[in-house]
Amino acid sequence: MIYLIITTCIENKHGIQNNDSRKTRYIDCIQQTLSLLQKQNSSIIPIIVENNGLRQTYLDVFDCDILYTNHNQKKNKYKGVNELLDIKEVISHYQIQDDDMIIKLTGRYKLFDLSFISLVESNPNKHAFIKFFDVYSQQYKQDDCVLGLFAIKCKYLKEFNYNEKDSSEREFAKYLNENVPSIMNVPQLSLEYCLGDDLSIVCV
Repeated sequence: MIYLIITTCIENKHGIQNNDSRKTRYIDCIQQTLSLLQKQNSSIIPIIVENNGLRQTYLDVFDCDILYTNHNQKKNKYKGVNELLDIKEVISHYQIQDDDMIIKLTGRYKLFDLSFISLVESNPNKHAFIKFFDVYSQQYKQDDCVLGLFAIKCKYLKEFNYNEKDSSEREFAKYLNENVPSIMNVPQLSLEYCLGDDLSIVCV
């Protein structure tokens, strides 16, 4: 099975001035993703995870499962650590199996189409799909990667943990290069990337 885990943090304490913008962005991007899946009648299972605790939010209107966690309360050096904890809680809660494929999408990032998902579906023997790339320098780097959208067999996510000695992107790229046997380096994600709290846009 293939699961699409859409990660959200709709009450980011560092982006208070952008709350309305963040809300609009989340709704727009998630609606786009779910609409694309519905139009294609996809068998992908979408799950939204939100890490500010169980409560009613504007995410509840979406026609898919939502799991609320408390991981944003944890003080870690990089937000990627809390995001990984969210994903692992989804894995545990839904009893996702080791050989199932997980596609991770950051909720504030917009898919232009389903080309990445189609690539994952058509290559079942690959263990991971990633774009090795530095979004800030806009250059290919084998030791860096795009964390906004990737796919990986569940068992490798379960085995991975950040040590917070480098950026989340470089730590994950290093783990993939050293531990995952069959990786597809994806040149184009067809993804509109929304960087940090200033909401600047990059297409990758």
